[in-house]
Amino acid sequence: MSARRAARVHVVVSPHPDDAVWSLGGRLARWAAQEAPVTVVTVFDSPSATGAADGWRRVAHPAVRRREDRAALGELGVGHVSLGFTDAALRTTDGRYRYRSGPRIFAAPHPDDDGLPRAILDALRPLCPPGAKVHGPLAAGRHVDHVLTRAAVEHLAAPGTAWYEDFPYPLRGRDHDGLSVRRRPLTGAEVERWLAAALHYTSQAEALFGGADGLRRALLARVRAHGAEAGTPYADRYWLRTDPDTP
Repeated sequence: MSARRAARVHVVVSPHPDDAVWSLGGRLARWAAQEAPVTVVTVFDSPSATGAADGWRRVAHPAVRRREDRAALGELGVGHVSLGFTDAALRTTDGRYRYRSGPRIFAAPHPDDDGLPRAILDALRPLCPPGAKVHGPLAAGRHVDHVLTRAAVEHLAAPGTAWYEDFPYPLRGRDHDGLSVRRRPLTGAEVERWLAAALHYTSQAEALFGGADGLRRALLARVRAHGAEAGTPYADRYWLRTDPDTP
């Protein structure tokens, strides 16, 4: 009798707490149920930054976001590694915020962030063993931390990297230039496990959707829309440069 083939290792690179779970939580639930080795690598979740009390920066409070991330990933039963880089909202130069307003987060990266893709890449390399399937963000919406994370994953040059659509940002054509779309049906049980995990990010649900009910509606609308494209009740959608066998 032949030995059972080892489950594929998945490494999901998440710019912030919530990005991986909100964007591809249905697949995370599936891999965990299959007992596949899965690690979510959260990039911008510095434990040393203290956060700020003024306006829009409140939602970047590191202690809150890290706590929510641990709870959500624990709900799914997947592994987690924190890289500990500082969120764009809290990065400073000479005591001054690099990004002075919320809209500035969605513009070009600050010059002092030029070295971040290389630093992220160096931190990622030891976490991606040969043969691992790497999943990175498309940087839909152009949030600076997502753009920097995508640049690092691109330089990682892992064969068959899969790119996920960053929820809740709108996807534009330039986000997936040179890529081809794939759709993966999800079961109702996988969707429910995903939603249960996603709702642990209460600070972001409140800030972006007015609370848990708004977030749940938005996530369900997304997975149903992708399901309609695939001819199933629910589906996930992702993008590939090549056509590997992607479980």
